[in-house]
Amino acid sequence: MSLPTLVDYQEPLVMLPEETQNFNVCMTPVNGSTFAPSSQILVDLGNRGFLDPASLVMRYSITYTGVATETALLTGTPVYQPILRLDTLVNSQTIETINNYNTVTNMWCNLSLGVSEKLGQQYNLGYLGNTATDVDNQNTDGAGIIFGTGITSVTIPLSAPVIGLLGQSEKLIPLFLLNNTRLAFTLDTVANITSAITANSKVSNFSISNFEICYNMIDFGVGVEREVIAMNPKLRIKSSSFATSMAPQLALGVSGSQTLSFNLRYASVKSAFVNFGGSAVTSANSNVDSFDVTGANGDLQFSIAGVNFPQKALSTKNNKAGCLMELRRAMGSIFGKNVAVSINAKEYGGYTTAGSTTVYIPSKFWLGVNLSKLTIDQKAFFTGISTQLSPVQLNINIGTATSIAINPMLILYYDSIMEIDTASKQVLMVQ
Repeated sequence: MSLPTLVDYQEPLVMLPEETQNFNVCMTPVNGSTFAPSSQILVDLGNRGFLDPASLVMRYSITYTGVATETALLTGTPVYQPILRLDTLVNSQTIETINNYNTVTNMWCNLSLGVSEKLGQQYNLGYLGNTATDVDNQNTDGAGIIFGTGITSVTIPLSAPVIGLLGQSEKLIPLFLLNNTRLAFTLDTVANITSAITANSKVSNFSISNFEICYNMIDFGVGVEREVIAMNPKLRIKSSSFATSMAPQLALGVSGSQTLSFNLRYASVKSAFVNFGGSAVTSANSNVDSFDVTGANGDLQFSIAGVNFPQKALSTKNNKAGCLMELRRAMGSIFGKNVAVSINAKEYGGYTTAGSTTVYIPSKFWLGVNLSKLTIDQKAFFTGISTQLSPVQLNINIGTATSIAINPMLILYYDSIMEIDTASKQVLMVQ
């Protein structure tokens, strides 16, 4: 007779080896201590033990320079906003590149964290900047930097998870099998981190210091490492990451049927998102905004290899709330813990391209579609849709002409397998 797990008291208990140790490791940049806009921060991880993906975080201090007695407004999620691109390298080989990292991570924060969770991390994520007085639900986007009388620089401490291939891994990363693992952060320009509205004071410069990458390194001992190597000459670790692609700009005054094509080729895409960034002074947050390009009077639908996703186009005219539910489903199960979202009615339903956004109330009309064959957690590899043989197309019916030009950005959430050769310590990415 087969017993239910809850009453199977003979189920073997797994114990860690006695020599197991857990160290909190903090690695600093290898190419300097202070970093200016458009520069690069290079951090090498250790080559001992196993990296716990759930512990990978970055922390740093950022100093903003501006005009005394004025307030500069920062857009998006302040801790991520200065970072334009993330590259992950193993043995000097790039295994991951996330362009527009600040736009991707801002979307991730709004789709995986609820308002209460963002308020709970208000300090480390950088919301409010140094203007913290009252805490309310509107202070979970952007930040204000107040420069006092005679004060032209303000320093803010920040910390957040490193969103990417290593942090999304389903198993521990065997650093002892990798000769060198490096994270490369490319910083954005000054203009791209502050509000586009000309009436606001600007940050004239910024610099990052005290940058650290921290993670838990678990050392199980030599015996476990030998056993891992003996399992198979090639180890396969499932993970996932993000990739972005920009389509040509949708011009001012566009209406009717439009087809956008994005050339991203992956074997298994779990979800597809589109960020409709603004390009005029009415868009306070530029590409951190995402407008309803249809004017609440049209529909949107992906087409991949001749198949439509979803089968029935998402209508912003008939039921815009259904578009938001599909966006939540693109993050996983609608009953899951990571789909609380931090999007209010004004941010999702209140802005078309004719609206004027603010730093604290941006437009958050992201289009999202779940492409996984199975939404529930499973051990199967590559459960998404392949885009290797054809580009991703987005079909849009725009019922009300656009009031500003729009920058469409496709964000794909894809499966990836890290294949490690235990003999040569070479890494092959299957994606």
